[in-house]
Amino acid sequence: TEYYPDTDRMLFYVGFGGSGFKKVYNCPLRRRPVSESVDASDIIVSNATSDLGNVGRLTHRIKMRPSILRRMQLIGAYRDVSLTASQSPQTTVVEKKVAEIQGVKPQSIQRPADAEHEIYECYCELDIQGFEHKENGETTGLQCPYKVTLHKESRQVLEVRRNWEKDDKLCLPKEFFVDFPFVRGLGFYGIGLIHILGNTTNTLTACWREMLDNGMFANFPGFIYAKQVGRQLTNQFRVPPGGGIALDVGTGRIQDMVMPLPYKETGPSHTAFVTHVEEVGQRVGGTADINVGEGKQDAPVGTTLALIEQATKVMDAVHKNLHAAQAREFKLLKERFREDPGAFWRHNKKPTREWKKEQFIQALDNCDLVPVADPNNPTSLHRIAKATIVKTLQDKSPQLYDPMAVDQRVMRIVGIDPTGLFLP
Repeated sequence: TEYYPDTDRMLFYVGFGGSGFKKVYNCPLRRRPVSESVDASDIIVSNATSDLGNVGRLTHRIKMRPSILRRMQLIGAYRDVSLTASQSPQTTVVEKKVAEIQGVKPQSIQRPADAEHEIYECYCELDIQGFEHKENGETTGLQCPYKVTLHKESRQVLEVRRNWEKDDKLCLPKEFFVDFPFVRGLGFYGIGLIHILGNTTNTLTACWREMLDNGMFANFPGFIYAKQVGRQLTNQFRVPPGGGIALDVGTGRIQDMVMPLPYKETGPSHTAFVTHVEEVGQRVGGTADINVGEGKQDAPVGTTLALIEQATKVMDAVHKNLHAAQAREFKLLKERFREDPGAFWRHNKKPTREWKKEQFIQALDNCDLVPVADPNNPTSLHRIAKATIVKTLQDKSPQLYDPMAVDQRVMRIVGIDPTGLFLP
């Protein structure tokens, strides 16, 4: 139930910050596989890592409520040891700035008992005495993968678990994390729109502020007045809109005593520069205006498809990255179901059929879970164009194609249910 809203939240961070992470694991409390997003700041890994599947050590920092931590101890997932009460965390400068941008005012915990515990879940390789890796009865010295969970405040080890399949002689580590990159960067973390368009955004912000200030000074200009006429009963010379101020100028003309500063409005060259920066930002960010229904009405279909494909190239690349990442996520979900097959029907209150464990494991072995979306078709227009090509080929060579199969394929592509439409 938490998958869709959680994935929506993660995808925002993918486009904004460049990287999103998901953790796919069997939750001991919910007793089922869970795929939850993890903030990039809570993933501690070397920046030289190229792939999460080959990382030597990965640490997940978890903020856990006291009630959840106690439940994990009661069910036996963690060691039942006494833990030091967590202290109210001090908000860092970065966290304060992020909260300010979000419009949130962070507040300290009033009751120490309500403070969250900080847990470090470390996926690492160890050679533990008494559990050494052996071949033919002899110790090999191989470091095996383990999951070690630590409590930060009390420095207690909450769990040490084997992180490889029991029958795996090579002791290869199991995977639990998937990264969703926006655009791959030089290091491990991806690049998002805040990196790609950061300088463009700063430039446009400075230009817009200058234009606003220019307009304000042009409408409410400052002025310079002669020193000898400044001996008034008040030193307030700023004239409010719709108001007036008396100025003692003697026998002289007021035009000779007060001179407005020569502000000028923003010229066309500055406006053209702002427009140019906006267009550069659109091209770099992969956004373009496509005038499909305007201009030449009899434009060929191929030309229109080429324009759409050209304008969506960047988003197509991002779509393929996310498609591959979600395929890895589904693969890990499949592995989690293999570890606990009963979770597939455990929470179903109205089962339609009785599943057997052997039957479900056979289905996991014979089938793959893959995303339905096709990363090679960025728009529905591309899919419809491909369906039209299939129908055109069938019309030109009817002896080579099954017409009913072609029509069913076309209807499935355009999203029409063909049930009951064909004659017996």
